[in-house]
Amino acid sequence: MPRRTDGGAAAARGRGGVRRSRRPAFALGLMSVGVAAFVVLIPSVSDACQPSTTTASDRVERATAAGADVLIIGDSYTAGRGSSDAHTGWAQLLTASEAWRSTIDGRPGTGYANAGAGNQSRNTYLPRIAAHADLDPDLVLVQGSQNDWVTSADALQQRVEATLRTAERQWPDAVVVAIGPSAPLPRADTTAGIDAAVAAGAHTVGVPYIDPNAAGWFTTVNSPAYAARDGEHLDDDGYRYMARRVGAALRGLGTASSECQAS
Repeated sequence: MPRRTDGGAAAARGRGGVRRSRRPAFALGLMSVGVAAFVVLIPSVSDACQPSTTTASDRVERATAAGADVLIIGDSYTAGRGSSDAHTGWAQLLTASEAWRSTIDGRPGTGYANAGAGNQSRNTYLPRIAAHADLDPDLVLVQGSQNDWVTSADALQQRVEATLRTAERQWPDAVVVAIGPSAPLPRADTTAGIDAAVAAGAHTVGVPYIDPNAAGWFTTVNSPAYAARDGEHLDDDGYRYMARRVGAALRGLGTASSECQAS
Protein backbone atom coordinates (compact mmCIF):
# COMPACT_ATOMS: atom_id res chain seq x y z
CA MET A 1 0.00 0.00 0.00
CA PRO A 2 1.19 3.53 -0.62
CA ARG A 3 2.81 5.21 2.35
CA ARG A 4 3.10 8.91 3.07
CA THR A 5 6.25 10.31 4.62
CA ASP A 6 7.77 13.73 5.12
CA GLY A 7 11.28 12.32 5.62
CA GLY A 8 11.33 13.75 9.13
CA ALA A 9 11.51 17.27 7.76
CA ALA A 10 8.42 19.07 8.93
CA ALA A 11 10.43 22.22 9.61
CA ALA A 12 11.71 22.32 6.04
CA ARG A 13 8.36 22.14 4.31
CA GLY A 14 8.12 25.82 3.49
CA ARG A 15 4.37 25.53 2.91
CA GLY A 16 3.38 24.99 6.51
CA GLY A 17 2.71 21.33 5.90
CA VAL A 18 -0.60 22.20 4.26
CA ARG A 19 -1.59 20.26 1.19
CA ARG A 20 -2.44 22.31 -1.84
CA SER A 21 -5.98 22.13 -3.13
CA ARG A 22 -6.84 19.13 -5.19
CA ARG A 23 -7.08 19.57 -8.90
CA PRO A 24 -9.57 17.49 -10.88
CA ALA A 25 -8.26 14.35 -12.52
CA PHE A 26 -7.65 14.66 -16.24
CA ALA A 27 -9.10 12.02 -18.52
CA LEU A 28 -6.85 9.09 -19.19
CA GLY A 29 -5.06 9.20 -22.54
CA LEU A 30 -2.77 6.93 -24.55
CA MET A 31 -0.54 7.63 -24.29
CA SER A 32 20.38 10.36 -21.73
CA VAL A 33 21.83 12.85 -18.34
CA GLY A 34 25.15 13.55 -20.20
CA VAL A 35 26.33 14.72 -16.76
CA ALA A 36 28.83 12.59 -14.83
CA ALA A 37 27.79 8.96 -15.23
CA PHE A 38 24.05 9.36 -15.60
CA VAL A 39 22.06 8.92 -18.76
CA VAL A 40 18.83 10.87 -19.06
CA LEU A 41 16.79 11.46 -22.16
CA ILE A 42 15.36 14.96 -22.31
CA PRO A 43 13.19 16.57 -24.96
CA SER A 44 14.99 17.63 -28.13
CA VAL A 45 17.15 20.74 -27.83
CA SER A 46 14.64 22.73 -29.85
CA ASP A 47 11.92 21.81 -27.36
CA ALA A 48 13.95 21.92 -24.14
CA CYS A 49 15.52 25.33 -24.89
CA GLN A 50 12.45 27.34 -25.78
CA PRO A 51 12.21 30.64 -23.87
CA SER A 52 9.78 30.47 -20.97
CA THR A 53 8.78 32.57 -18.00
CA THR A 54 9.56 29.51 -15.88
CA THR A 55 12.77 27.80 -17.01
CA ALA A 56 13.29 24.05 -17.01
CA SER A 57 16.02 24.36 -14.39
CA ASP A 58 13.66 26.36 -12.18
CA ARG A 59 11.04 23.64 -12.44
CA VAL A 60 13.51 20.87 -11.59
CA GLU A 61 14.96 22.84 -8.69
CA ARG A 62 11.51 23.52 -7.26
CA ALA A 63 10.35 19.95 -7.81
CA THR A 64 13.34 18.48 -5.93
CA ALA A 65 13.64 21.07 -3.15
CA ALA A 66 13.17 20.30 0.54
CA GLY A 67 9.48 20.09 1.31
CA ALA A 68 8.49 19.19 -2.26
CA ASP A 69 5.51 16.92 -2.77
CA VAL A 70 6.73 13.78 -4.51
CA LEU A 71 4.92 10.71 -5.84
CA ILE A 72 7.02 7.58 -6.42
CA ILE A 73 5.56 4.62 -8.30
CA GLY A 74 7.57 1.42 -8.62
CA ASP A 75 8.17 -2.24 -7.94
CA SER A 76 9.84 -4.19 -5.12
CA TYR A 77 12.86 -1.86 -5.22
CA THR A 78 10.59 1.04 -4.38
CA ALA A 79 8.89 -1.10 -1.74
CA GLY A 80 12.30 -1.91 -0.17
CA ARG A 81 12.34 -5.69 -0.53
CA GLY A 82 15.76 -7.10 0.37
CA SER A 83 16.47 -4.47 3.03
CA SER A 84 16.86 -5.53 6.65
CA ASP A 85 13.31 -4.49 7.49
CA ALA A 86 11.92 -5.32 4.02
CA HIS A 87 10.41 -1.83 3.83
CA THR A 88 13.27 0.65 3.45
CA GLY A 89 14.41 0.98 -0.14
CA TRP A 90 15.95 3.75 -2.20
CA ALA A 91 12.70 5.73 -2.26
CA GLN A 92 12.33 5.91 1.51
CA LEU A 93 16.01 6.78 1.96
CA LEU A 94 15.98 9.44 -0.75
CA THR A 95 12.82 10.97 0.67
CA ALA A 96 14.47 11.27 4.08
CA SER A 97 17.73 12.72 2.76
CA GLU A 98 15.96 15.28 0.54
CA ALA A 99 13.29 16.18 3.14
CA TRP A 100 10.45 15.52 0.71
CA ARG A 101 6.81 14.92 1.53
CA SER A 102 6.35 11.72 -0.41
CA THR A 103 3.68 9.24 -1.32
CA ILE A 104 5.55 6.00 -2.02
CA ASP A 105 3.64 3.35 -3.93
CA GLY A 106 5.92 0.35 -4.38
CA ARG A 107 4.41 -3.05 -5.15
CA PRO A 108 6.62 -6.14 -5.57
CA GLY A 109 6.34 -8.02 -8.84
CA THR A 110 4.67 -5.19 -10.73
CA GLY A 111 5.63 -2.96 -13.64
CA TYR A 112 4.28 -1.03 -16.58
CA ALA A 113 2.86 -4.29 -17.94
CA ASN A 114 3.33 -6.88 -15.18
CA ALA A 115 0.39 -7.01 -12.79
CA GLY A 116 2.27 -9.00 -10.16
CA ALA A 117 1.50 -12.20 -8.29
CA GLY A 118 -2.23 -11.53 -8.04
CA ASN A 119 -2.48 -10.73 -11.75
CA GLN A 120 -4.67 -7.73 -10.96
CA SER A 121 -4.40 -5.19 -13.78
CA ARG A 122 -4.96 -2.36 -11.31
CA ASN A 123 -1.47 -3.10 -9.92
CA THR A 124 0.27 -2.02 -13.12
CA TYR A 125 1.68 1.50 -13.20
CA LEU A 126 -0.92 3.32 -15.32
CA PRO A 127 -3.99 2.66 -13.15
CA ARG A 128 -1.94 3.32 -10.02
CA ILE A 129 -1.00 6.73 -11.35
CA ALA A 130 -4.64 7.41 -12.18
CA ALA A 131 -5.63 6.32 -8.65
CA HIS A 132 -3.44 9.10 -7.22
CA ALA A 133 -5.24 11.83 -9.17
CA ASP A 134 -6.18 13.63 -5.95
CA LEU A 135 -2.51 14.37 -5.24
CA ASP A 136 -0.77 17.51 -6.48
CA PRO A 137 2.90 16.46 -6.77
CA ASP A 138 5.83 18.62 -7.75
CA LEU A 139 7.77 15.55 -8.86
CA VAL A 140 6.63 12.15 -10.14
CA LEU A 141 9.20 9.33 -10.28
CA VAL A 142 8.27 6.12 -12.11
CA GLN A 143 10.80 3.36 -11.39
CA GLY A 144 11.51 0.08 -13.19
CA SER A 145 10.59 -2.38 -13.93
CA GLN A 146 12.73 -5.49 -13.89
CA ASN A 147 9.46 -7.43 -13.93
CA ASP A 148 8.35 -6.34 -17.40
CA TRP A 149 9.63 -9.40 -19.24
CA VAL A 150 6.03 -10.58 -19.62
CA THR A 151 5.31 -8.65 -22.82
CA SER A 152 6.93 -7.84 -26.14
CA ALA A 153 9.23 -4.84 -26.56
CA ASP A 154 6.73 -3.01 -28.76
CA ALA A 155 3.84 -3.61 -26.38
CA LEU A 156 5.96 -2.56 -23.42
CA GLN A 157 7.03 0.65 -25.13
CA GLN A 158 3.41 1.50 -25.87
CA ARG A 159 2.49 0.85 -22.26
CA VAL A 160 5.32 3.10 -21.07
CA GLU A 161 4.19 5.87 -23.39
CA ALA A 162 0.59 5.62 -22.20
CA THR A 163 1.64 5.62 -18.56
CA LEU A 164 3.97 8.61 -18.78
CA ARG A 165 1.56 10.61 -20.92
CA THR A 166 -1.16 10.00 -18.36
CA ALA A 167 1.11 11.32 -15.60
CA GLU A 168 1.95 14.43 -17.62
CA ARG A 169 -1.67 15.15 -18.48
CA GLN A 170 -2.86 14.48 -14.96
CA TRP A 171 -0.21 16.73 -13.39
CA PRO A 172 0.83 19.28 -16.06
CA ASP A 173 2.79 21.35 -13.52
CA ALA A 174 4.81 18.41 -12.19
CA VAL A 175 8.22 17.19 -13.36
CA VAL A 176 7.80 13.55 -14.46
CA VAL A 177 10.93 11.36 -14.55
CA ALA A 178 11.29 7.69 -15.51
CA ILE A 179 13.97 5.56 -13.82
CA GLY A 180 14.92 2.42 -15.73
CA PRO A 181 15.29 -1.10 -14.37
CA SER A 182 18.22 -1.61 -12.04
CA ALA A 183 19.69 -4.67 -10.39
CA PRO A 184 23.02 -6.07 -9.23
CA LEU A 185 24.97 -8.22 -11.67
CA PRO A 186 24.39 -10.73 -13.10
CA ARG A 187 20.66 -9.99 -12.73
CA ALA A 188 21.07 -6.65 -14.51
CA ASP A 189 22.19 -8.42 -17.69
CA THR A 190 18.69 -9.85 -18.10
CA THR A 191 17.01 -6.44 -18.18
CA ALA A 192 18.63 -4.98 -21.31
CA GLY A 193 15.57 -5.51 -23.49
CA ILE A 194 13.25 -4.02 -20.89
CA ASP A 195 15.60 -1.08 -20.48
CA ALA A 196 15.58 -0.35 -24.21
CA ALA A 197 11.79 -0.42 -24.41
CA VAL A 198 11.30 1.83 -21.37
CA ALA A 199 13.96 4.25 -22.65
CA ALA A 200 12.27 4.42 -26.05
CA GLY A 201 8.89 5.07 -24.46
CA ALA A 202 10.23 7.84 -22.25
CA HIS A 203 12.06 9.43 -25.19
CA THR A 204 8.94 9.40 -27.34
CA VAL A 205 6.95 11.19 -24.65
CA GLY A 206 9.82 13.57 -23.89
CA VAL A 207 10.19 12.50 -20.28
CA PRO A 208 13.69 12.53 -18.71
CA TYR A 209 15.06 9.00 -18.36
CA ILE A 210 17.57 7.91 -15.72
CA ASP A 211 19.28 4.76 -16.99
CA PRO A 212 21.13 2.81 -14.25
CA ASN A 213 22.22 0.09 -16.68
CA ALA A 214 23.78 2.43 -19.24
CA ALA A 215 25.41 4.42 -16.44
CA GLY A 216 26.88 1.24 -14.93
CA TRP A 217 25.59 1.76 -11.43
CA PHE A 218 26.01 -1.92 -10.60
CA THR A 219 29.25 -3.63 -11.62
CA THR A 220 31.01 -6.93 -11.09
CA VAL A 221 33.03 -5.14 -8.39
CA ASN A 222 30.26 -3.56 -6.31
CA SER A 223 27.38 -5.97 -6.93
CA PRO A 224 28.46 -8.58 -4.35
CA ALA A 225 28.49 -5.89 -1.64
CA TYR A 226 25.14 -4.40 -2.64
CA ALA A 227 23.06 -7.47 -3.49
CA ALA A 228 20.58 -9.01 -1.06
CA ARG A 229 20.81 -12.71 -0.35
CA ASP A 230 18.43 -13.57 -3.17
CA GLY A 231 20.69 -11.87 -5.74
CA GLU A 232 17.60 -10.17 -7.17
CA HIS A 233 17.25 -7.21 -4.84
CA LEU A 234 19.50 -4.83 -2.91
CA ASP A 235 20.56 -4.90 0.72
CA ASP A 236 20.67 -1.85 2.99
CA ASP A 237 24.00 -0.65 1.58
CA GLY A 238 22.73 -1.22 -1.94
CA TYR A 239 19.63 0.86 -1.39
CA ARG A 240 21.67 3.66 0.22
CA TYR A 241 23.91 3.62 -2.85
CA MET A 242 20.96 3.65 -5.24
CA ALA A 243 19.34 6.54 -3.36
CA ARG A 244 22.53 8.58 -3.76
CA ARG A 245 22.71 7.81 -7.46
CA VAL A 246 19.08 8.73 -8.09
CA GLY A 247 19.51 11.96 -6.12
CA ALA A 248 22.61 12.90 -8.10
CA ALA A 249 20.88 12.11 -11.40
CA LEU A 250 17.95 14.34 -10.46
CA ARG A 251 20.30 17.19 -9.61
CA GLY A 252 21.99 16.57 -12.96
CA LEU A 253 18.67 17.18 -14.68
CA GLY A 254 18.63 20.75 -13.41
CA THR A 255 22.25 21.23 -14.43
CA ALA A 256 21.56 19.93 -17.94
CA SER A 257 18.57 22.27 -18.24
CA SER A 258 20.67 25.26 -17.15
CA GLU A 259 23.43 24.43 -19.61
CA CYS A 260 20.85 24.15 -22.38
CA GLN A 261 19.46 27.59 -21.60
CA ALA A 262 22.96 29.10 -21.62
CA SER A 263 23.87 27.60 -24.98
